[in-house]
Amino acid sequence: MNSRKSLYDVRSFYSKKAVLKASFQGMRYQVEQTGQDEDRQLKATIWPEPFCYEKTEPEKRQEEFFPYSEEGLDAVYQWLCDGYERRKPEWDHARDFPLEGMGKKPKI
Repeated sequence: MNSRKSLYDVRSFYSKKAVLKASFQGMRYQVEQTGQDEDRQLKATIWPEPFCYEKTEPEKRQEEFFPYSEEGLDAVYQWLCDGYERRKPEWDHARDFPLEGMGKKPKI
């Protein structure tokens, strides 16, 4: 899994409403700020390749919310790592057969 540093930090990145979009070995993910002021949270989402968040069916996406803090970002990183390990066969398949995500069967 990418390093914790690849998620940047709360103050310099997420406070500007930036959305981190990345992928790792068949698993795509994004981290963003939701809410405002005291209701701010970090939202992390994972889904299989090949499509971006906006083009992936909602039922294929899994999301979780975390406190808006550096500790929350640490928890996001751990959740991403756990999600990768837990669903590794799915990510491997998405990585190895990306055309299936487009509704096409691989040629054997």
